Amino acid sequence: MELGESIVGLIELLMIAASVAIIVKFTKFPYTIALVLAGLFVGISGILPEIPLMKELVFTLILPPLLFEAALNMDIQDLRENFKPISSLALLGVIVSTLFIGFTLNHALGIPLELSLLFGAMISPTDPVSVLATFKSLSAPKRLSTILEGESILNDGAAIVVFAILLEMLESGNINLVSGIAEFFIVCIGGVAVGLAVGYLAYRVLASIDDPFIEIAITIILAYSSFLISEHFHVSGVIAVVAAGLVIGNYGKIFSMSPSTRVILVDFWSVIVFLINSIVFILIGINTHLNILSAWKEILVAILAVTFARALVVYPVMTIWRFPSLWKHVVFWGGLRGVIPVALALSLAENKLISAMTFGVVIFSLVCQGVTLEMFVRRKFKDVKREKIEEVLARFIAAKSAKFELQRAVESGRVVEPVAERLMEDIDREIEESRKELERVLKEEDGVELIQKVKRYVLDAKKSAVREATARGVISHDVAEKLLREIDIEISQIYGE
Repeated sequence: MELGESIVGLIELLMIAASVAIIVKFTKFPYTIALVLAGLFVGISGILPEIPLMKELVFTLILPPLLFEAALNMDIQDLRENFKPISSLALLGVIVSTLFIGFTLNHALGIPLELSLLFGAMISPTDPVSVLATFKSLSAPKRLSTILEGESILNDGAAIVVFAILLEMLESGNINLVSGIAEFFIVCIGGVAVGLAVGYLAYRVLASIDDPFIEIAITIILAYSSFLISEHFHVSGVIAVVAAGLVIGNYGKIFSMSPSTRVILVDFWSVIVFLINSIVFILIGINTHLNILSAWKEILVAILAVTFARALVVYPVMTIWRFPSLWKHVVFWGGLRGVIPVALALSLAENKLISAMTFGVVIFSLVCQGVTLEMFVRRKFKDVKREKIEEVLARFIAAKSAKFELQRAVESGRVVEPVAERLMEDIDREIEESRKELERVLKEEDGVELIQKVKRYVLDAKKSAVREATARGVISHDVAEKLLREIDIEISQIYGE
């Protein structure tokens, strides 16, 4: 494909993605599901020809920004507080899924074991974006959201490493699981070391610059350079990208960037991930649409194997760490498959069966699991008492804000005092009624969670103030770290941890 044709093809993909986004905006249809359906439609209709992607292009160009953006938005304190269950789910999820799915497909379908294991590693990464969006709209437990998000970040990196090792073995014809396991730990540890070193270097550079465009350019360089440097030293590039993203997201973004730069940074990377997600889903639909219809039996077996493998990991791990039964069900069914497996499948475009199975599992995951989980979560997490508390709180906050704005309007001369005084009487009455209702609620047991939220809000405000003071050079990094540790201890005590 010539350069001109490539540019035209890219523009066509972006036009389709933008069209889907516009339709979704007006219909409220889940965007990831709409992308899947759009990809199938484009493939079946033949609007665009097949656009094969090389493995090197997928690993080097597509995966780094996806992983970097996810790590950039992960709170490392939340990750640290829940590291044991998260790491158990992520690592066991990759290992058990790879082995269980691999041996199941080999036995049930006769697919060569090495290829079945490769598929097991490929399909292991989870993508809870749509689930987390539903959680936010329902005020679901923050720890549950942290577990799903943290598991996704860790198992993305681990699964890609396992996939790369198995693919290398498959291409060389030398399959040795013992050496593969040893290589896994070596390249992961090496990737973490490189990612932390490069991330810290970028953090120090960012601290000396106050220009949002240069700072964002540095994060782009970091996302790709951490991958390339790691690969040069034969350690995991994807793990390095995750480590570097965590450093910038939790230190560089806080201590080295102004508030306006942070906003631009988050928006920029959100757009990049949006575009990559859109293009990848459409491409897999173009490249595998016919094979999905002919490989429905293999896809069905793969769906069953993936589902059972998920259950084998989630229920024992969540039981060991004593999580509620409801959380177990949500984490089990919330292990949706998304863009990472699809991107890896694109790197194996020559194997039509594996690509079709991957896309089939992803379609089932996003459409069936995604829709049913949203209905389940909305029913189970819908709390009438909590909604009543939030309603009273919202009325109180709204009334207080209205009074503040009215006072500002009087001071600026936009509203004359006689008119403001008449309105102020009604607002003061509403504030007093809401205050009494809040006092009544807080005396009941149901108000405990609200008190915890307010305490957490106050402590988060303290953390923000300390970080801002450090960014302005008012206090040193050593003092800031000491104060932040003390505040983190207070936060953990809120929930009795």
